[in-house]
Amino acid sequence: MAPEVLRGKPYTKAGDIYSFGIIMWEMTSGVPAFHNIPHDLNLSLNICRGIRPEIIEGTMPEYVELMKKCWDNNP
Repeated sequence: MAPEVLRGKPYTKAGDIYSFGIIMWEMTSGVPAFHNIPHDLNLSLNICRGIRPEIIEGTMPEYVELMKKCWDNNP
């Protein structure tokens, strides 16, 4: 879920862009984002503070750049 949605704001195109970046990461990793972290209030707070999944080693730099742009607070 996009950080702004976790903050109680409505869904926007920015939220869709963030979600696309997360899906991109899931495609490189083969697992759901934050699969190894409890999906609780702490995770929500950390996402709002900027935590993002770790980039998978060997991911093409251009792909990484696009993912990070999608995850940006102002995509």
